Amino acid sequence: MLLRRELLVLLLIAVSSTPAFAHRDDYLEETLVYETLERREIEPEYWLDYGYDRGIHNHFFRHHGALEYGITDRWMIDGRATLRQSFGQAAQFESARVETRYRFRGEGSLPVDIAISAEVNTELSETGQRQYGFEPRLILSKDIKKKLNLTLNLAEEIGLNRREYGFAPAAGFRYNASKLIGFGSEFKYETDAHRGSITPQIWFKLGHGTTIKTGISIGVGPLRRTFGRVAFEKEF
Repeated sequence: MLLRRELLVLLLIAVSSTPAFAHRDDYLEETLVYETLERREIEPEYWLDYGYDRGIHNHFFRHHGALEYGITDRWMIDGRATLRQSFGQAAQFESARVETRYRFRGEGSLPVDIAISAEVNTELSETGQRQYGFEPRLILSKDIKKKLNLTLNLAEEIGLNRREYGFAPAAGFRYNASKLIGFGSEFKYETDAHRGSITPQIWFKLGHGTTIKTGISIGVGPLRRTFGRVAFEKEF
């Protein structure tokens, strides 16, 4: 019921014109794309998750708040914080991150578009320990006739308060079926957490810089986490 009410509110916010899709929005499960915000552009985001975490055998809601800002036409920064409400437990601050991204040259000027990203983050582990990390990332992207986008992320997870390192690749594709609707999927895997996901998703471009994304992240691996997500984004 909560998910239905939230989705209805988001749909009522978006109105009228339907501009053509760009490939600058990140994927639903955070696979990062090559494109960045324009200079001085601001984009707030809100995501709502409902799912089940096999690692701690509990159902949960998660609320994510994020803000992106374009420093230049090729360089941006974004921050995000997450509040988790597990069933039968008090709400708690689960994770946060600050990420910066820079893209090289103009889109389509190379056979494959290239960007780099760096992220510092903190997350509460399944055992309740606060972990801090650093994540450099190489982003490779290819657009085909402005309809299909293929993206690959090659990331290294480095523990700042623990001696742990992990490779975290992610890949996604998105197809723009019309000016209003796009669909696709992504796959990612964290080697240190022994956890991955496959995330089919659908996007709605509803005019005036408003985007709604929804899908389900299907967990892979012994510590898998499965959840549904609705994300609302607004460009200013």
